Amino acid sequence: MTRRRALGLAGVAGAAYVAGPLGTFGGGGDAADPQAAEAASSCVLAPEVTEGPYWVDVREKRSDVRAGQSGVPLTLDLYVYRSDDSCEPEAGAVVDIWHCNASGLYSDEAANGTSGQTWLRGYQETDSTGHVRFTTIFPGWYMGRCVHIHLRVRTFSGSSTTYNFTTQLFFDESVAAAVFATSPYSAHGTTPDITNSADGIYQQEVKAGNVLMPSLSGGTSAGYSGTVGIGLSGLPASSSNTAASSSGSGGSSGSGSSTDTAVEASLVSRRFIHAGDRRELVLGLKAGERIAAEANLMRGGRSVAHKRIAALAPGRHNLAVPIGDATPAGAAQLKLTLTDRAGNSRTIRKRVAIPNG
Repeated sequence: MTRRRALGLAGVAGAAYVAGPLGTFGGGGDAADPQAAEAASSCVLAPEVTEGPYWVDVREKRSDVRAGQSGVPLTLDLYVYRSDDSCEPEAGAVVDIWHCNASGLYSDEAANGTSGQTWLRGYQETDSTGHVRFTTIFPGWYMGRCVHIHLRVRTFSGSSTTYNFTTQLFFDESVAAAVFATSPYSAHGTTPDITNSADGIYQQEVKAGNVLMPSLSGGTSAGYSGTVGIGLSGLPASSSNTAASSSGSGGSSGSGSSTDTAVEASLVSRRFIHAGDRRELVLGLKAGERIAAEANLMRGGRSVAHKRIAALAPGRHNLAVPIGDATPAGAAQLKLTLTDRAGNSRTIRKRVAIPNG
């Protein structure tokens, strides 16, 4: 074991958590929760854990990080949100991933004989919906760790780093077993020596209440794809969010806005779920008076999903907006109109990311 590796493992015990109320993307166990993992825009606060010993700031801006490495293809859609700012997407954040190859080796690591190589490393900048997509391979495994991918989110002001967050993604062990039975993984060994439940860093995320485990679709032949939402606290103010908060009646260029009226009602939460065989956007509403509520998901100036309730009594309610099978995943704008009995209305606009069906 190299000194660098030993220091990385020693750092596990002292890894920090992000404080705050936590929900679950991966169910907190060894199996992923499909609804929660795909509901990227539910904006659950992500746990912060150690970067590990193999971080290298290679500054390779690319979506496809494979660089010739063989393995089962893996596409990851990551969404970065401000968990302490009404779940607004964070545009312009720098998101890095890095992980080992099918043989359990990292690039640019002298002990692995890979100095100067940069495969399975790279970064992307989040778009206006907080989204980045990486094409990579399903990670292999190495002694002392369960299967994982490292992830870092940073923001910059010029050359100065203004925010720096690291975490790790984990994987369903049944999927890993299917992958490791195939070539080239099988040459390294079909069974990791550490399970998820025995991995110290995985257990940190369990204790934090939110294991970042993408729910994967696909298979070993064509590859897998999955979605994860990364909710972050304490991000610095950004121009995109500042512009959104000052956009008045809420043009579509802002990440979120609402009209300023006397209607005693508000949007308190939003999350995507799978209800049976269909997707729904569930809106949590709080009404201080009797209201009507109408929700539209908009793309290109037209509605792709709609729900209206003519009368809601004072109190808390869930408004479920069904999303048709023909509606593809991706960015959209939520337009929510709340109207009181006097005819006053309040319109709330939020950018959202519709998950895969």
